[in-house]
Amino acid sequence: MNDSKWDVGRLDSGARNALKRCAGSMLGDDMKAIEAFWRAAGSVPKGCESPWFACLCMQCLWKPEAVTRIQPYEECLRNWYRDTETSDSLKSRVISLLDIPWGPDGFLLGKLCNFARRMRAADASAMPDFSKLADDLMNWNSSDHWVQRRWIRTICGNRKDDANQTAQEMEDTENAD
Repeated sequence: MNDSKWDVGRLDSGARNALKRCAGSMLGDDMKAIEAFWRAAGSVPKGCESPWFACLCMQCLWKPEAVTRIQPYEECLRNWYRDTETSDSLKSRVISLLDIPWGPDGFLLGKLCNFARRMRAADASAMPDFSKLADDLMNWNSSDHWVQRRWIRTICGNRKDDANQTAQEMEDTENAD
């Protein structure tokens, strides 16, 4: 269902569980999880190991057979942010997430994983696109913060703007053919 960077289908339940236990942790000392990561990921570009491991572990929180919809992580956050029943505290945490750098301390990863667990609890059939999240994390610390700017526009943007952007994207796709 997902054109992921890794193949979770190669993993047995023990390997998936090892990765699931590491969700929210940086690439570390759990050799069972590391072995499962390399088996699922195959060839990993230099410097991508940590974000890929982090995102693969979070993906393993979902049961593949239960997933019917995959959407970008920031769209999942947008759904909460715009929900009138979401507390102001949670909305504030969504926005403050964008100020945290990606680093070896795993602080940002911990926050992302906590949100992922909430997402799964709210709707196990909808999974964030962890492959795309891995790409975003690779660029998270860029000096111009283009990933965070895209996320904040998605999370807080005007619904009317969303409809206009979708219509424009569809028109651009038709014109490209």
